Amino acid sequence: MHIQMERLYHAAKELKGIKTQAELARALNQSSQTVKNWESRGMSKAGLVKAQADIGCSATWLETGEGEMTMVRSTPAAAVSIAYESPFVEASGNVAGAQQVRAGDDAEAVSIPRVKLRLRAGVANFDTEPDMNGDGHEQIPTAVLSSLQLNPKNLLALRVRGTSMEPMMFEDDVVIIDTSDTKPISRELYAINFDGEACIKQLLLRGGQWYLYSINPDHEPVNVRSGQCSIVGRVVYQPGRVVTGRL
Repeated sequence: MHIQMERLYHAAKELKGIKTQAELARALNQSSQTVKNWESRGMSKAGLVKAQADIGCSATWLETGEGEMTMVRSTPAAAVSIAYESPFVEASGNVAGAQQVRAGDDAEAVSIPRVKLRLRAGVANFDTEPDMNGDGHEQIPTAVLSSLQLNPKNLLALRVRGTSMEPMMFEDDVVIIDTSDTKPISRELYAINFDGEACIKQLLLRGGQWYLYSINPDHEPVNVRSGQCSIVGRVVYQPGRVVTGRL
């Protein structure tokens, strides 16, 4: 049996009391043949995400064996409490984002508008314009929305620019951000407005100072106080994998 399925059966038994192939297929709303195929070939990306949503185990753990078996979620208790003056520019009113969301062609997915951000330095509010490469939308499984308790109206799809997040994310990769989630949490990924430029960065709190951190070691951390910085939204999903709570 494929090692991914050995992990899934173990997690399903521990977390849901599932012991048989038929029970697992019913829990995942899959055919027994699909589960049988996974046993010999390994799981698809969609299967990994669905197992995470329906069983509660980490897709990363299923795929690689790394990290915790159960899905790690950020909770309010895990948020960093800022007792000093925040270095982030705060929105003065409603954030102007694209609100169009439509049902996807796949009944098990929702289409999120893919946009380009129009930003100004020192202003947390932003505007968007459609990114019409393709049909201008990205699909996100409804199982992921339910698992992460996301409201599709708050979600936008953005393209990654530059090489600072390689090898985790490459230029033109697409990420989904939650524009309602702008409270800084150390080690989470965010879409950032830094001096009027959009970027995807990890936020790190060190010695009472916030830094924009790049995965690529060729890019040095940047103290947010060195420019005008605001948070557009937290990165929650990249097609094929949940991102939030992973770093």
